[in-house]
Amino acid sequence: MPSFISRLLGSAMVVAMATTGAMTVTSASAASGDHEDELVVYASHPSEMVDFFAQAFGEKYGVSVTTVKAGTGELLNRIRAEKDRPSADIMWGGFADTGASAPDLFDPYESPELANIEPDMIDPKGYNSPFGASLMVIMYNSELLPAEEAPQRWEDLADPKWKGKVVHADPSKSSSALAALSTWLMIYGRDDAAWDLVERMTGNMNIVLKSSLVFQQVGRGEYPVGVTYEEAAFNYVMAGTGGIVYPADGTLAQPEGTFIVKSAPHPKAARLFADYLMSEEAQQALVANFPGRRPTRIGVDTHPQMLPLSEINVIDYDSEWASANRDEILERMQQIIIKTQQ
Repeated sequence: MPSFISRLLGSAMVVAMATTGAMTVTSASAASGDHEDELVVYASHPSEMVDFFAQAFGEKYGVSVTTVKAGTGELLNRIRAEKDRPSADIMWGGFADTGASAPDLFDPYESPELANIEPDMIDPKGYNSPFGASLMVIMYNSELLPAEEAPQRWEDLADPKWKGKVVHADPSKSSSALAALSTWLMIYGRDDAAWDLVERMTGNMNIVLKSSLVFQQVGRGEYPVGVTYEEAAFNYVMAGTGGIVYPADGTLAQPEGTFIVKSAPHPKAARLFADYLMSEEAQQALVANFPGRRPTRIGVDTHPQMLPLSEINVIDYDSEWASANRDEILERMQQIIIKTQQ
C-alpha cells in the first residue's frame, strides 16, 4: 500500500460577476511581503470553496484576488487562447496530469511546502502543487435506490437496466469525468475491448456539460445514479439523501491540480497562493469546512466519517499515460458521445 494511503487513514469585499463567474476579493489589511498585491485565479472547484480560500488568502496577505470559475476544459481552452497575453496567474483545478499534459501553458514550481506533503502526492514533473486528493465514485440517491441495488462495479453501469438512469459529465469539459474515463481504461485494459465497455456504459448515460450537474441532479432525484468525485457525493451522504459506492473493480486516489500559468502577470502572488493552499492552516481549514476533501499534508487527518483508503480498492493510476494520451482519449470519447447521445 502506498505511503500516502497508509498515512491518510486514520472583512473582505466580494463582488460576483454573474456573466463570467468571476469574484474579486480585496483585503482591507495590507500584509507586507515580496509579492504582487493582485492575483487572478482560474478555478474549477465548487464556488463556495474557491471563495472561502480566495478570501482567506486575500485577507492574510493583502492581495486582491479575482477568481474566474468554469469547468477545467473550458479554463484550459481559455488559458490557451490567452497564451500570448495571459490573464490568469494560476489554474486551480483538474488533476496532477493536467499540467504535464500542457507544458506550453504552465511553469513547474518547487514549493517549499512540498517538504510537508505526502510523497505519493508530489508531481514528478514538477507542475502541480497538490492541494487535495480526490477519488471518483458512484453516487446514488438513497431515497430512490436502496444501497444493495446500487451498481457495485464500474462495469455494472453498462447493464441495460441502467439505460437513461445514470448521469455523467463530458470529459472534454470536466477533469473529474476525464479521470473517471482514464480509470476505466486502466482497469479494463486500455484496448478496444475496454473502449467497447466504455461505449456501452456511455450509451446508458446522460452526458452533461458540467461536473456539478451530476451530483446536483442525483441529489435532487432527477437520476438515481451518477459518476462524480467523492467530496460532492459525501455532502449528500451527510445530508442523508445520498450514498457512495467505491467500485469493487477499483478507483483512483489522485492529487488535484494547482498550476502556475506560464508568463503569469503576478507570478510571486501565484506561488504564494500555491504555498498557502498546502500550508497546515489551509489544509486544516479544508477538512473542517469542506468534509469529503482529503488533505495531502502529512499529519492532517481526513473527516472522521470518511471511509479509510485501506478499505477502498485504489488502483495504481498511471498519470504519465493519462497525460501523454489525453488528446487521443478525449477524441475517441467524443466520437462515442456523438454516437450514443441521440
